[in-house]
Amino acid sequence: MYGEKIRTIRELRGLSQENVAARLGIAQNTYSKIETNQSRLNVEMLNKIAEVLEVAPLDIISGIPAIVNFQPNQGTQGIGHVEHFYAFQKDLVERMLLGKDEEIARLNKIIEGLLSKK
Repeated sequence: MYGEKIRTIRELRGLSQENVAARLGIAQNTYSKIETNQSRLNVEMLNKIAEVLEVAPLDIISGIPAIVNFQPNQGTQGIGHVEHFYAFQKDLVERMLLGKDEEIARLNKIIEGLLSKK
């Protein structure tokens, strides 16, 4: 559910999945499952990921795009340019909106099915 946002923040930080997984003390494939929403986040792991990515846990779970503060020598590997940052944020918001629209359509079908059974 929050994997896309975690991935985007990680990429903005210039970190690899392997690097984040090592900092979390888990295997890369386990971390990959978090980013692809194949694994649910518990509060402890959410807090650890937020700490590694240097954001608040609320930045990850809120529906609002996270603001990532870039510091010199933070490992951003040149990604800290404002234009690039906003492109990532725009892309994330567009994907979140697409997901919302798909979920609304799915729920409307369920509602229609329930109403037709009456």
